[in-house]
Amino acid sequence: MAFIRSKKIKGQTYYYIVENRLVEGKVRQKVLRYLGKADSLLEKLKKRGGRDAK
Repeated sequence: MAFIRSKKIKGQTYYYIVENRLVEGKVRQKVLRYLGKADSLLEKLKKRGGRDAK
């Protein structure tokens, strides 16, 4: 099951869609898609007409 992971790098927060996978008996995170920063993500939602994007 995929989930959204936030990652803080040099004071900026970036978002990724991530999935946990079992590799050689250990859980590893596989990044499925980079979503970007919160402000750019909100702009994308506004352009697409997201119902909660204001």
